[in-house]
Amino acid sequence: MDEITAEIIKREGGYVNDPDDPGGPTKYGITIHTLRNVRGKADISDVRSLTVDDAVDVFKRYYFQEPRID
Repeated sequence: MDEITAEIIKREGGYVNDPDDPGGPTKYGITIHTLRNVRGKADISDVRSLTVDDAVDVFKRYYFQEPRID
């Protein structure tokens, strides 16, 4: 799980907000929509300030542990 999460973060990189990407603002592969689901609310500044540790937590908790694929 740690290796997969690290690879996703490495591949996805830092903050982007590509108008052609329907995911909207994204950082480390975490979209604003995912962040809103996780935190209850989020805006662009929340995406920009997302840390690697925050992203790791989201991936582990919501993409591995909750769906029980860990």
